[in-house]
Amino acid sequence: MKKEAKYIATVSLGVMGAGFLATLPVSSTLWGGFLQGGFEAGVVGGLADWFAVSALFRHPLGIPIPHTALLPKNREKITKALVSTVENELLSKETIKARLQQIRFLERGLEIAQTHLDNAALHKGLTTLAKQALSMIDLEKLTPLLADEIHKALQEVDTSKLVRTIVDTVVEGGYDGKTFDFVIDKVEAWAIKSDTRDQLGAMAIKAFEGLQSNGFMAFAVNAFLGMVNEEKIGGIIQNFVLSYIEQMRTKNHPRRETVLAFIRNELNKLERNPKLLAELDGLKAKLPGILDLDEKLAGLLERLKAKAEDFVDQPDFAPQYVVPVIRKMLASVKENADMLQRGEHFIQDQIAAYLEQNHSKIGQLVRENLDKLTNEKLTQLMEDKLGQDLQWIRVNGAICGFIIGLGLAGLKMLF
Repeated sequence: MKKEAKYIATVSLGVMGAGFLATLPVSSTLWGGFLQGGFEAGVVGGLADWFAVSALFRHPLGIPIPHTALLPKNREKITKALVSTVENELLSKETIKARLQQIRFLERGLEIAQTHLDNAALHKGLTTLAKQALSMIDLEKLTPLLADEIHKALQEVDTSKLVRTIVDTVVEGGYDGKTFDFVIDKVEAWAIKSDTRDQLGAMAIKAFEGLQSNGFMAFAVNAFLGMVNEEKIGGIIQNFVLSYIEQMRTKNHPRRETVLAFIRNELNKLERNPKLLAELDGLKAKLPGILDLDEKLAGLLERLKAKAEDFVDQPDFAPQYVVPVIRKMLASVKENADMLQRGEHFIQDQIAAYLEQNHSKIGQLVRENLDKLTNEKLTQLMEDKLGQDLQWIRVNGAICGFIIGLGLAGLKMLF
């Protein structure tokens, strides 16, 4: 299009020159002089505009006439003016900020994210990301860290409070009574045996025989021993023990309640027992070694990592487990107007801060790109962008000069 306009401009100047030459033989006639004046002015106008257009980019005909080749000579001024215009007018901070404030970045981003949640490529990317995250876990470094934290947590446990908690749990759960019943059952199972009866009888007779007595007391003891044997006296003691055990088993029996009250009272003293607390504190320090915590924790983490990797490898991992969580989070943000507004403000503030720090780089970028161009390249670029309109100035100059020339010739004839 530029070449076409240049061709038209050249033709218009040629027409004016040809017309001027053609009217020279008849310039003495009325119409010849009239037309000659128009063509003469057209030639002058066309040549003047050709000179003016050419002078913008180069020296006309290569002659270094003053105030020509304006673009190469004033390149620095033009560059500064262009940089200033871009920075302060076309892309000023205020203009960019005002435009950015009209854009709902977070809202638009949420909409785009929601529309791509069912994308197979996204699912594959999420799965790959999860696998990479798992592969980056260094269990050799993680295991001692966790073990050390567990050890510290054990040492920080309040031993007295722990004992108090255990005692409260025992009492509230009735485990003191259940334990007492367990002991009673075992005692009863022992006491009801015939061997136990005989042992008790033998022990009783031996105890009577060992009594240091004289007179009537010695006579009474010997008489008693003559009437009983190990089986009889053992049976008496056995029945007494079993009767006592039955009383201890009976709910709300005074003897049972007395024993349980004693047990609970002793349990309540445990949290203040310095010897017990010292033993438990020592046990806390030894517990990781007793449990072989490092080795067990390493095995546990290995198993958990293997299960996690198998879980991530499932085809429905991303669509069934990850995407619903992301979708729910996005919906939650969209439904929360306050959160959405705060998010938009945060993004706008970050962009504004970035713009404030880097706005000058816009002008630097323009200058750097212009400095890369040689004078010839810059001239060619300007001609490519503006040449068409400039060539039409030449056409207009030739035509206007012709019309003005006709007018002046007409006035000359009149006067």
